[in-house]
Amino acid sequence: MTRAKTSDGLALRRPGRRAARASDEGGFAMVATMAALMVSTLFVVGAFAAANGDLPTADYDVDKKQAYSAAEAGVANYLFHLNQDNDYWALCTDVPAPSAVNQPWDGAGADPRAWRRVPGSTSEYTIELLPVAGRSSCDVTDAQGSMIDAKSGTFRIRASGRTAGVKRSIVATFKRRGFLDFLYFTDYETSDPTWYELNAMARPTRISATNPTDIVTWAAQNCGNRWWRQGRGSQQYAGQWLVTGFWVDMPVQRCTEIQFVAGDVIAGPLHTNDELLICGNPVFGRPAPFEDRVETSAGKPDSLLPQDLGWRPNGACAVANPVFRGERLPGSPYVNLPPSNSALRQVADPAYRFSGRTTIVLGGASMTVNGVNMALPANGVVYVENGACGVRYKPLDPYNAPAGCADLYLKGDYSKSLTIASEKDIIINGGIQRSGDAMLGLIANNFIRVYHPVNRNPDNPTSCTNAAGVLPGLRIDAAMLSLADSFTVDNYYCGAPMGNLIINGVIAQKYRGPVGRSQGSTQINGYLKQYTYDDRLKFLSPPHFLDPVQAAWRTQRYTEQIPPR
Repeated sequence: MTRAKTSDGLALRRPGRRAARASDEGGFAMVATMAALMVSTLFVVGAFAAANGDLPTADYDVDKKQAYSAAEAGVANYLFHLNQDNDYWALCTDVPAPSAVNQPWDGAGADPRAWRRVPGSTSEYTIELLPVAGRSSCDVTDAQGSMIDAKSGTFRIRASGRTAGVKRSIVATFKRRGFLDFLYFTDYETSDPTWYELNAMARPTRISATNPTDIVTWAAQNCGNRWWRQGRGSQQYAGQWLVTGFWVDMPVQRCTEIQFVAGDVIAGPLHTNDELLICGNPVFGRPAPFEDRVETSAGKPDSLLPQDLGWRPNGACAVANPVFRGERLPGSPYVNLPPSNSALRQVADPAYRFSGRTTIVLGGASMTVNGVNMALPANGVVYVENGACGVRYKPLDPYNAPAGCADLYLKGDYSKSLTIASEKDIIINGGIQRSGDAMLGLIANNFIRVYHPVNRNPDNPTSCTNAAGVLPGLRIDAAMLSLADSFTVDNYYCGAPMGNLIINGVIAQKYRGPVGRSQGSTQINGYLKQYTYDDRLKFLSPPHFLDPVQAAWRTQRYTEQIPPR
């Protein structure tokens, strides 16, 4: 470094390279920037490490959800097959392929179960049939005893799903809900509109000269389409009838209400979408250990008010005190009937489709049809269709419909399960009894009727006496379904009492069908009811008897099994 002197002789030092370097701040800024970048990088690396460490946990959570969804897919698959075939459960593992239905596995050793892949996924499911306590597997020779809980009519399966080694299991309980759950099912507790011809004594009727509505039409419009709670009791027909060529005022008619009377026994579950009319002390349900439900859609549950009971007393009776041995459940949900049996025509083999008036006598594993003996059909379905008919049931002339009408006369015993359907009426003209485990289903689009011939007074068609051929103490073992009308007894309103009408099975009908007549609580015509439920109908049905939509199996409940199987 050089020195210089000022005017006062002081020496000055010139700045050199070291001084210039000391005055430059660029290096310090770079150090600070690098430090900041290093700290930021550490944060990023830490965040990435933390996130990357969570990836296995997130993947496991996704796999768990997918495994559960696969198990649910297994339940849904089994339910689908049940709704295609109500007796699918009774096949055990002998079901059509491809299938993932297995006998139960205890979890020990290698997994023997068949699995199926969920469509559009890598997940899989398997299904195990869970037998009742004391049984180790589903036994196709005794499916009922091995799978069905006798008390509740339910059965269980276990569906397991797996995804990427993760498993989850669901135990599902199935129960069927429909009209076959009940020994006695009725939509409307009033007489079928067809019967109002009897009220008019077969005379022509009209409301007035300007209103030609006859009493049968009026009944269909005002009685046959409303429950008691909808005001059926207030309806009346103030009309005229034709007497010896003149229109004269007839007695005011009201909707016909049919009662249960002393001596009537409904030994099984009952459901009406309406409410019950009671005279005397009829008996409903069976005592323990049965769990019969006596259901009415009328009334309110958990109410003590008389109008909420689901039944009402007949004011003309001295006593109205029904005996409920089963659980009484007013305010129960409405139950539907299927609209027609026409689908069974397509199911029936052509050789077992008949037309017009037909007579069938059952004989064990065979039957005689119009005098010709033949084996019972392989698929268990017989169908009778209308030819040239054009008329409905005539209460005052029940046995003279045109020959083209599908009036099926039926009696005899059977040892093989069978469903017989008619496009019009089924007339039971003799006892019908089963042997072994066979089941019989009878489905009529219109009436199912008990044959009751009478000698009629020509001056008063509603006055008559029993004729030769009546059926005292009749027994019928069948599930009977009248889709548009009733199960009834022809000419129930006249003739001497005929004892007990014994039904073992089910009666399901749109309208209450009368089987006898009483004065107060005393039987004066027809039959007393002795009806007993066939408990097998909780979970079994005659061949192709059920509409799969209206009376399908449903998932009553399901719960996750931990640990999974």
